Amino acid sequence: MFEKLSKKLNLTQTELKISGFLILTLIVGILIKFIFGINEKTDLTFYNYAQIDSIFFSSDENDGNNSEIINKNVDYKQEVFDFNKQSFNNVYTKQLPAEKSINLNKATKQELMSLPGIGETTAKNIIELREKIGRFRKPEDLLKVKGIGSKKLDKIINYIFID
Repeated sequence: MFEKLSKKLNLTQTELKISGFLILTLIVGILIKFIFGINEKTDLTFYNYAQIDSIFFSSDENDGNNSEIINKNVDYKQEVFDFNKQSFNNVYTKQLPAEKSINLNKATKQELMSLPGIGETTAKNIIELREKIGRFRKPEDLLKVKGIGSKKLDKIINYIFID
């Protein structure tokens, strides 16, 4: 029965069963509402919050200094920084080398790491490739290094040279 109906309605059997369950649940809910007479309308649109608010904003002076709390100016940025243990005064910025100052065939790992976008792993990969092929012939040879693409090569090409 489900198979024929699912082909006719172009639904899977699971979709058909779920739809049937939802329709059956809706019908049962409507029947229960009419049988038990739960059709009274209640006004839920208005609720008086004055009693609950009085807990927080008491007019009695002995309960606390609510006016001080309400009027307190807080520097929220400073409070966020107070929770952070990192010092923002000593921010590390990478010093870029001078143009055409790094010989790609003789550069150390630290010199290569001073290039923009080159970290420890990429510098190590450059040195390994240099040792493997003997020496670099042109800057485009760096494209063979894992972690260096054409965009990164464009960033570093002004700082390197090959002898």
